[in-house]
Amino acid sequence: MPLADRKQILQVAGFDLSADLRNATRYCDDKKVVARIGIGRRGINHDGREEFFVLSQNDCPGGNGKLHAAIVFFDPQTRLYQNMLDRDGQPRIGEQTGTAWPPIDVTDGDRVTGFAFVASDNRYLPRSTIQYRANVALARIPDKTPPGQLPTATWAKPWDRGNLTPGQIAQLFVAAGFRRGPRGWQGCGPGPDIPSDEEMGGPPIADLNGDGNPEVIVHEGNCDGGNNNGSSTILSPMPGGWKKVAADILDTPFYLTTRSRSGWLDFHNGGPGFCHDLYRNEGKGYEAVAQYAETPGGCSGN
Repeated sequence: MPLADRKQILQVAGFDLSADLRNATRYCDDKKVVARIGIGRRGINHDGREEFFVLSQNDCPGGNGKLHAAIVFFDPQTRLYQNMLDRDGQPRIGEQTGTAWPPIDVTDGDRVTGFAFVASDNRYLPRSTIQYRANVALARIPDKTPPGQLPTATWAKPWDRGNLTPGQIAQLFVAAGFRRGPRGWQGCGPGPDIPSDEEMGGPPIADLNGDGNPEVIVHEGNCDGGNNNGSSTILSPMPGGWKKVAADILDTPFYLTTRSRSGWLDFHNGGPGFCHDLYRNEGKGYEAVAQYAETPGGCSGN
């Protein structure tokens, strides 16, 4: 494989080449280290062009040790390599017909996620994301929750945005402060969305306070044209509807393992840089209480 191609394939998969051009490298926190990877070739859709599998393992100190798979293809229109799947786990390619892109299942521990190729995105997306997009397009009339009943009482499990009905999605968007206009759901920017697991590093629907009922994150993209990634609202179910327990959180929440005295999970907000606000909820809503450094010394400049 030509060196220029190898370098671009690695970069698209999240790696780089070492100075001696022999090894793949990655960052563990702010330190560059040699990464253990393997690159394989396979014509997934039998169109005469090969795709590249980049398999690696998170062996950083404090890492989760998980196998990670990226599938990279060469786009003849842009003349560049692009990433068509990027996921923790072991991929398994399903049955293939003609030159159609086959389904792919990715196994990560006891979790299996099904992926399908979406031509408009030119990449594989989780089936739950594809279903969620279809339901958002149909989300017009919000569900009504009977007085005294939680809005999540009839939710299907497992909790996943792909399992939400159009009425449930519309109810969440309205509770987060959005309205539907002639051109769809509107806000100050591109409109509301429930982020994917990959966008926030964890599930957007999760029980944050241990009461057995899920909270939900509703996110809106950038409104002011700056370099931030928008803002998020966290909704918690209550009898008859939803209440906001966090609003105008920069970017998306990244949940931690620590909890407040009242039992709510702590989180730090996303966004550029290595220093973020740490949020805690002592029962009256989330508030920024400290700074959180992604890497040692990440907040020393503030």
